This record gives sequence, structure tokens and C-alpha cells, in this order.
Amino acid sequence: MSYLVLARKWRPQTFDDVIGQEHVTRTLRNAIRSERVAHAFLFTGPRGVGKTTTARLLAKALNCKQGPTPEPCNACSQCEEITNGSAIDVLEIDGASHTGVDNVRDLTEGVQYRPATGRFRVVIIDEVHMLSNAAFNALLKTLEEPPPHVKFIFATTESHKILQTILSRCQRYDFKRIPLRDLIQQLEHLTQAEGFECDEAGLALLAREADGSLRDAESLLDQVVAWSNGRVDEAAVRDALGVADRQALFRVVEAILAEDPAQVLRLTGDLYQYGYDPRRLCHDLLTHFHDLVVAKVSADVSVLADLPDHEVEIVRKQAALRSREDLQRFFAALLETEEAVRKSAYTQLVIEMALVKLASQPPVLPIQEALTKLEELQTQLGSSSSRPAPARQQRFRPAASAGSVGSIESVESVWSSGLKDPKDSKDPKDSKDPKDPKDPTAEHLEQGEQWDGFLATVRSRKISLFFALKAGYLLDVTPTALQIGVDKDPYLKELLRQENRTVLEESAEQFFGRKLSVEVQKERPGPATKQPNSPPGEGDRPQKSAPDPAGSVDPLVRTALDILGGEIQTRRPSRASGT
Repeated sequence: MSYLVLARKWRPQTFDDVIGQEHVTRTLRNAIRSERVAHAFLFTGPRGVGKTTTARLLAKALNCKQGPTPEPCNACSQCEEITNGSAIDVLEIDGASHTGVDNVRDLTEGVQYRPATGRFRVVIIDEVHMLSNAAFNALLKTLEEPPPHVKFIFATTESHKILQTILSRCQRYDFKRIPLRDLIQQLEHLTQAEGFECDEAGLALLAREADGSLRDAESLLDQVVAWSNGRVDEAAVRDALGVADRQALFRVVEAILAEDPAQVLRLTGDLYQYGYDPRRLCHDLLTHFHDLVVAKVSADVSVLADLPDHEVEIVRKQAALRSREDLQRFFAALLETEEAVRKSAYTQLVIEMALVKLASQPPVLPIQEALTKLEELQTQLGSSSSRPAPARQQRFRPAASAGSVGSIESVESVWSSGLKDPKDSKDPKDSKDPKDPKDPTAEHLEQGEQWDGFLATVRSRKISLFFALKAGYLLDVTPTALQIGVDKDPYLKELLRQENRTVLEESAEQFFGRKLSVEVQKERPGPATKQPNSPPGEGDRPQKSAPDPAGSVDPLVRTALDILGGEIQTRRPSRASGT
């Protein structure tokens, strides 16, 4: 019994029948029309995408009785002989079995003779990269200056193994993988022509297993049809090829997005028992999370062209469950897991623990949303001037000059500075806003209150500069200058930037009512210096600070914790201090 497999039966017979390689077929047809056909071609690309088929079509177009023509008739003797593989003037050689220099010498001697019946003698060498270096070198002279009746067509899947001297003498055409939708359409057309029962889900699963190769898709279709006796649906494809259900993969992803590690563990175990390779599972999850990120960042349906229609909606619904940052974080974690799975002998354990970890991670707050909440909190604090301010807890830091005062420890103290209701104060001096540049009493305020008011003024102008300035302290206020001390290099550099100095000087003019130059210098106060405005004898004994639940924390970090309501889980040593 003779049976012609579908891949041979449905082999393209015209350039229009070639699927997914329009960039190649269009160029070849235009070259034939304009009579600009090169003497040597190199077709390179993945397996089963039409390299050898296109080479035969080119030979048919050149030798057709109606040609050379971009549309061979497929009815003349030349077309029929090339289709049947019996053409005398079309020599198709397997490079893997003709690797020696003697084979190439016989070839170059034979092409010197004119074609027997056709217009051109066409030499097609498949898997040409298998030729030895000596064979390539023996081919060079003939390839560079062949007889006018000879055309060379080389096909390979590994063009990087071909000598550069050969590549420079050929026109190169790169074939690409066939898109999934094109494969599905071709399989649907083929099954209808053959009378098979099929559905979209089964054809999509079949096309995905082909991995961009039409020949592989047609071969797998032959296998499924033999298994199911002519029915091609999702269940038949799974049973015949031993692949996992796509819905099972979607359920694993849904469990990860829903933070359900127990469900993830159960589903992963079921897939393993079914025979789903953990490496393949990791690969499929990587591809799926890539699709989720793409669907999240783009509303254009065309970006998901590699997915069948019934999966596009599933991907969009899952992408809406988490933020883009979460989906990118999952993809990066799976990328590391794939490397670990490839190196480990316990592939199932590695993939299970990795997926449990993914399902145990809560959503992260996007940075833009965090900044928006911070701005809303700032606005609320700035507009609540009628509310009594909380008691201010001050900690004065020793300074190099006698007139220096400390900075405020709590961010609430700084942000509430100057916001007290005048009705709550009995002292007429306290009833005036220290930020008012017209207030003559600003000069007579305590130095600590001056620093508080100046901080509040800077905060209203530039919040990031306020955080950096909070790590400093007031040294002195002269008639012409405002002196600020900072003992940490990162904040000192931030305050010394020209754009920040401008903001500081404008804030000083607004608060003190006159132009002041701002001088920022690095100060390292000694531990024994007595602090101003302290009770008698307080500077002679060690200061007891309130217990800090977060430990010794950077002021900027402490501010972020106060505003966002977070907590410190781990700490790493600072590179600058080495502590």
C-alpha cells in the first residue's frame, strides 16, 4: 500500500502557495520579471519553513516552457518533471552525504555542459553547511564565475558554519518561522480539503507544537488523524502527542495571580503526573507571562498575533489582575528558574518551589501610585492649618558654633511647623505664621523654631530638597547669611547642587524677609559639646534617646516609613560608612 504523507501531498507548487515567506517570494518574482536573476542563492532559516520548496519553485520558474516566468504553468513537461523530481537539468544534492572534495569536483565538471532539455542547469545543495572546507574551496572558482546556463541554490539551517568566501558570492535570503495564525489557517484549509473534523483549539495546539514549521505541523496532523480516525480536536491532539492541556496552564497562572500556593502546588503535581516535562512547563509559563506583559502595556490586538482568538481574551483578563511591575517581576523570576531547572537534577522540585514562591508574593505598590499618595498626604497636611499641631519632639544636635541648634526628629513635627491655629496660642508672638516674610518677629524666634519654619518653607517649594535638608541643622543666622551644617556626604552633595542652592536662598528670603546667602558646610560635632537651650548640667551627662524600633535609620528612610506606613524587614551595611 502506497501512501503519500500530507507534507508531500500539499507541497506548494507556486510562489503564492508558500506560507509566511512573502519577503522572499516577492523578491524572486520581481527578479525574474526584470531578468535580474543571480547565479547563486543561499536560503537559510529554521527547518520546515520552505527553503527547499522555494528552491524547486525557482528552478521551475526558470525552466518553464512559458518562461522564465514568476508564475510557472505546472502543465508543461519541464514543470511536471521538476514536480516529480525526475528533471535531468535540476540536480538536487544532499550536502550531508556529499561532503568530500571529490564530490564537488565531479559536480563542477558536470555543470560545464549545457542543459539537456531545459533553459538552465540548476544545482540545489541541501544542508550545504555539511560540506568540508576543502569541498567549499573547490567550489569557489566555479561559484564565482559559473557558466551562464548554471544556477546554484544552497539551503541550510546553520548559515554561520558556511565559509565567508562562499557567503560573499551568494544572494542571501533569510526564511523566518511561520506565524501561529498562518499555521492555523493553513491547517484549517488542509483539514477541510481532506474531510477531517477539527476545531480551533485543536488546530491551535497542533500549530503551537509545530513551533513555526509547516512541515512539522503537517506531519503532526498525520499522526493525530491516525490516532483519532479523522477527528482533530483538542482532546485528540493531547492524547496523540502527549502534550498538556492549555487550560491547565491557564489555571496554574490564575492560581499564581490569586496568591494561592496550595492550588499551584496541586496543579503542578497533576501536570507532572500527566507527563508534562518541568522544563517545558517553565518555558510555557515564560511565554505566557511575556504575553501578559505585552497585553498589559498595549491595547492593540495585533501585538498578540501569535495567539489564537479564543486565548487573547483569557490573556487580557489575567493581565488585568495584577500590575505591570508584578508581571515583569514574575517573568524575571521564571527566567532565573529556567536556568536553575536546566542545571538541576531535581527539575520538578525546583519548578514547584519557584511557583510556590511566586504565588506567595503580595502585589507591589507601583512607584507612581506611592508618589501620588505622598502628594495627597502632603496636601492634606498643608491644608489642615485649623487642626492643633501635635506636641513637637525636638532633638538638638551639637554644632561647631555656639549659636547652633538641633533639627527635628519627627517628620510630623516638621510638617506641622507653622500650622498652629492662632486661637490656640496665648502669646501674641506665637499667633503669627513664622513663614510670613512680613512678620518682624521671625528674627526673634528661638533658633529651633526658625529651623522648623525654614524647613516648612523649603517643603512647600521642593519636597525632595526638604528630605535632604532634614538631615542637616542650623548653625547660625547672620544679617547676610544662613549657615547650615551637614555631617553626611550624600546630603551635603545634594544641598550643594546649584538648582538646590537657588531654592534654599529663595526659601530663606521668603521666611526671613530679606536676601540671605545660604552657606552649607560639613560639620562633625563633638560628643562632649553642650547643646544650647538645654537644662543646666544636661550637656555633662549622656543623652538618653527614645528607643528606636527600627534601629539607627537614615532620616530619609525614616520619613518614608512614617509617610507610607512601612516597616524595615532586613538591613544591609552602608558602603559609605561600612557599618
